[in-house]
Amino acid sequence: MLDRQACSSADPCVKYGNKISGCMSNLKSIGIGSHKLAPEAADAFLKMMEDMPSSEKKSMNLTDTYRPAKVQCNIFDFDKFEKTGKGIKKGTSSVAAARPGTSNHGWGRAIDISPANVQKWIKENGSKYGWCWGEAKGEPWHFTFCGPGANRSKVCDKICKGDMDPSLEKPSGDSAKTEDPTTSSTDEPKPVGGKSLTDFFRTMYQNLKSTGLGQAQIQEIHEDVDRITDIMKKVL
Repeated sequence: MLDRQACSSADPCVKYGNKISGCMSNLKSIGIGSHKLAPEAADAFLKMMEDMPSSEKKSMNLTDTYRPAKVQCNIFDFDKFEKTGKGIKKGTSSVAAARPGTSNHGWGRAIDISPANVQKWIKENGSKYGWCWGEAKGEPWHFTFCGPGANRSKVCDKICKGDMDPSLEKPSGDSAKTEDPTTSSTDEPKPVGGKSLTDFFRTMYQNLKSTGLGQAQIQEIHEDVDRITDIMKKVL
């Protein structure tokens, strides 16, 4: 998170680099003005727009996507936050605003979009593309990308319903490179107890897919498996 002092600097990202919301550099244009999103969020947004009915598409008004840290600093009311502990947007009495350095807009994983007919369509169909509503209950225009990729918000586990289109579960580009534990490796350790690590994890992975777990949960297990595999390779 960024405090008032950090926000007062000309560029809050100098100190933190891309490790904090609003300081991202790996972004992808969605072809609407200067709007950009994280690559996986951009791919899913473009697919959603492709499938959206023409009536909604024609009336769509996209007002916010990726938001730099300095912009979030400028709209956040630190005075009210220090008095009440609540994140409020400057010039309003109750419009919520994420503390600088934490916004999903700053991770390139949120959009603000209108009018009401577009919002209604995305609320009813967006989860198929990983776009879900409910992070900010008082903001019908705010949608969060809950698909794969770095910086996925924990709130997604509560607000996203329905399965994501399998074709969008793996984002494109370098940011999407995730080792599949079912894939053989040239530095695979020799079999242990009659079964190699690859065989063991392939069986486990297939069992996971049959349990009905969500993609995000399986992705977390993938990451744990990668770490365990690395440790076992060193030990064995």
